[in-house]
Amino acid sequence: MPNPRIITIPIIAIALVVVGVALNVMRPVLLPFVVAVFLSNIFRPLVGFLRKKKVPMGVALIAVLVLVGAVMFGIALVTISSVQSLVNALPRYAARWNNELLPGLESLLSDAPAAMQDQLRTLHWSNIVQVSSIVELLYAGAGGFVSVLSGIGLILLFMLFILGGHGLFEKKIRIAYPHHADRLASVIERIDAKTERYFIAVSLMNLISGAISAVILMAFGVDLALLWGLLTFLVNFIPTIGSLFALALPIGVAFLQFDNISTPIAVAIVLSVVQFLWGSVITPRVMGSRLDLSPLLVLIALIFWGWVWGPWGMVLSVPITSMIKIALESLPETKPIGILMGSGTSKPMMET
Repeated sequence: MPNPRIITIPIIAIALVVVGVALNVMRPVLLPFVVAVFLSNIFRPLVGFLRKKKVPMGVALIAVLVLVGAVMFGIALVTISSVQSLVNALPRYAARWNNELLPGLESLLSDAPAAMQDQLRTLHWSNIVQVSSIVELLYAGAGGFVSVLSGIGLILLFMLFILGGHGLFEKKIRIAYPHHADRLASVIERIDAKTERYFIAVSLMNLISGAISAVILMAFGVDLALLWGLLTFLVNFIPTIGSLFALALPIGVAFLQFDNISTPIAVAIVLSVVQFLWGSVITPRVMGSRLDLSPLLVLIALIFWGWVWGPWGMVLSVPITSMIKIALESLPETKPIGILMGSGTSKPMMET
């Protein structure tokens, strides 16, 4: 007879692929709902505070909606103005790349293999300044912006209903499953508490990181400093690789913008040091091991959810995986799996 464990492993792998494909197919509806669930964790304390002040639920929800709308409007305003500035600066960047940086690279790599030198010669950037390319870029950006707005509308609708019905789900569980109500309510409470603390903490840390990056870039006079600060805030939600994007784009623009080489190098050094200290020293100390996940599991979750839901999946990969871990730890049958998913730096949740 074959070993049951040998049979189980490929079955699990096949099941993960099937689940991933199903989640990808249901993405248009399921993703906005999941995003709304996690956004509601961020704004739930505000709704709770307003409710304690005897503010009616309807007024509290409208206040949250206005706040989120104002934030989205500010992001859109910065993005639109920055895109216009970027379009205006493209000819200048292209000229510097074609006339100075690319010839410098070719000279520096003059002793490199012929294949590498041929690849360098193909990196000419003159076509990017054509009017047709700029128009196509603007049309693509406009279409993407409309798509994002429609998605945001659905997310906000879901979020309002989730915030408005908070607390009712626990009551329904106690009625539907009276013998297991305490256990199920405890699991849901742990998931809510963990994800709420995670998203509030990481949002504040990313906001401060983006503000610091924007100030540094403004001090050096780098173009589109506000856009790069906003980008830093957004991409740092993506674990492990987000900070690389936050560094690469503004540093690349600095090299294209300035005639001297010392300023872009200084920008690169300062931003890299700040990102390293913030991401590797300050943030871990402030947040601690809030979600207690294995680093390898975080990387695997990042790849899996990025494949399923794209950038949004990367942002949500850590809290989704944490929810699964909490649920597994809460059941005696699956508790060992939940423990294996942890970082090993804290006790299992059932023992705390």
